Amino acid sequence: MKAVIRGAAVAAMMALALTGCKDGNAPADGAAKGSPATEGATAQSPAKGGGGSSAPSDGQGVTPNFPPVWVDATGLYSALPSDGSVGDVMVGGEPFVIQGGEAATYCEKETASPCPGIQAAGHRDMEARGNSDSTRVEFTLFTFPTAEEAGKAMKNLADQRRKKWAEEGAPAKPVTLKTDADATDAMQDGDSIDVVMRVGAVVAYLDADGASPDNVEYAAKVQIARVKSVSNGINPDR
Repeated sequence: MKAVIRGAAVAAMMALALTGCKDGNAPADGAAKGSPATEGATAQSPAKGGGGSSAPSDGQGVTPNFPPVWVDATGLYSALPSDGSVGDVMVGGEPFVIQGGEAATYCEKETASPCPGIQAAGHRDMEARGNSDSTRVEFTLFTFPTAEEAGKAMKNLADQRRKKWAEEGAPAKPVTLKTDADATDAMQDGDSIDVVMRVGAVVAYLDADGASPDNVEYAAKVQIARVKSVSNGINPDR
């Protein structure tokens, strides 16, 4: 069951915490060096350390002429948020990345439909530390060979989230968020906000409880910025 935060104190702390990060510019350990269609696509070990900065910079896009955004399984690990990357108070458990049949099963469970082409899936839970109640954001990533396959999975995932909320008696309402993704589908009911995005061949999903739309939007931008950084061979934590 999702944890839901109550009270203005932590909300104020979240608003203060989700500020002041900068993009990194050092090569990432485990960064994907190209798309599946790009010769020489390689990856190394997961990025080490954490707590670095990966906030998007408003008005600054990805450098032109890079191949389409894509990451492999190792890059997916690096793209998941690290402690402190979404705000000083946001920390989480150990992220995980799965591949092959495990990734397909996980994706099918989340989307309630087949996920042809799925290569890897990653997930990490994060919450505000030091409080009896918790603002919580779950980050999930799926990587595919092509943007077309990712787009189908994104639509299926968003449809499934709406269906599930409706079955629970809480139909989700659309909410507009600027995420810097290629496509975004966001919905809200009370303290809960779901954001389903696609950037290149990667699907990113945020499941948030207790955070304001502005803070969820910021977290979504951070996630998209990290995926783009890893795809371009940049360590998002430097």
